[in-house]
Amino acid sequence: MELGVRGWSAVVASVVGFALVIEVAARLNSTRGPLDLIVHDFAGRPGVGEIKTAALILALVCMPARLRWRVLGGVAALEILWNLQRLAVGNTPIVGNGMLWGLVATGAYALWRLHGTEKASTLKAVGLGLMMIVVGRVGDVWLVLSMKASPLVLDHYVEMADRALGSPSWVVGRVVDDSTVLTEVLGRIYVYLPVGAAVIAYLQLRNSARDGFPRHHIIRTFLLIGAIGPIIYFLFPVVGPTYAFGSEVPGAGWLDVWPHAVPETTVPAAQFYDQSVPRNCMPSLHTAWAMAIFLHGWRGGTGSKVFGSVWLLATTGATLGFGFHYAVDVLAGIVFVLTLEAALTRPDMGWTRLRAGVIACGAVMFAALLLMTRYAAPWLAVGGALPVLLLLAPVVITVGGFLLVERPEKFRLPDFSDGPRIGGRLPQRVQV
Repeated sequence: MELGVRGWSAVVASVVGFALVIEVAARLNSTRGPLDLIVHDFAGRPGVGEIKTAALILALVCMPARLRWRVLGGVAALEILWNLQRLAVGNTPIVGNGMLWGLVATGAYALWRLHGTEKASTLKAVGLGLMMIVVGRVGDVWLVLSMKASPLVLDHYVEMADRALGSPSWVVGRVVDDSTVLTEVLGRIYVYLPVGAAVIAYLQLRNSARDGFPRHHIIRTFLLIGAIGPIIYFLFPVVGPTYAFGSEVPGAGWLDVWPHAVPETTVPAAQFYDQSVPRNCMPSLHTAWAMAIFLHGWRGGTGSKVFGSVWLLATTGATLGFGFHYAVDVLAGIVFVLTLEAALTRPDMGWTRLRAGVIACGAVMFAALLLMTRYAAPWLAVGGALPVLLLLAPVVITVGGFLLVERPEKFRLPDFSDGPRIGGRLPQRVQV
């Protein structure tokens, strides 16, 4: 369903409302909220430059072509002025303020001077860019709240479950640790994940100002992952091998053995961990976002397919090689994003029973993976081939379910675009 003015207004109102709720929760826990951080980004020293860069690229791609160079030139001028002021008082230059002010100014200009389709596409472009920034700042606060809410973490359970798969983080970690080139390349790709998404968004949305937005694109998937994924951090708090079993934070880990030796724990337990590290491992949202880049890349041409595949491979290598995630986190991230994509892809099908069944199956598989990790980790660590199959089965089953929705013709299924829908209603199509 393509959203009209009311639909987009509801989305914006929901994002603002959610940000306000997190702001209140942050203040109650004596920490800075997302609105506080955004105000500081406007007037102070901005943070998270990668997300702002990706948001600006996204907005430029989606707005009318005649405005792109004007907006980019205005942003560049603002960045130069802001950093000249910083240099004058002896501070280090940084980008971000000009991007934010440029997006807001573009939105104000669209409301004041533009009309019709050009106005709608410009406002939508600016809205998507700003929404990406707001969701990023909400995520920053969410990570801090995860630390305050979860003093006990479950890393012992995940590490033991990972032994069934050969402790991949330890294996890949040693390879990356021995290669300066791999460390540099994977580090760049890991940090610039939003820019990778912006590349795919460019390929999907570059003609949106002229032809309208496609029914499904990567930004929807990215925002949904960011909105739902962090909730799991509170249900299954994990900090990652380099923090729990390495020296990433001196003195915070229980052991300093990653990536050189696998711990010898035989009885896992929820254990207290230093409060300075977010509990943001389960599921691996970096893997989920990279998987989204892969899935949307494979809906494009050869270059898009290659880009998505390389980005997923490199991101997976980085998440494991830098010790930020266990292999089970990566598997959970794959199941998670495939379930969300099953809800979003092929909007022409509507809400069929097939789609609902695949989403329900994905949710069950995700829960089963977490429950196995939490309650069967000692057996998984020494159980032989069967634990490997049990840990991989949720991924295989979810992949199969996703393909049923994404490519029903490959399975000789009927054309569900005209098939039965929940409630027997056809989805309305409202063009902006």
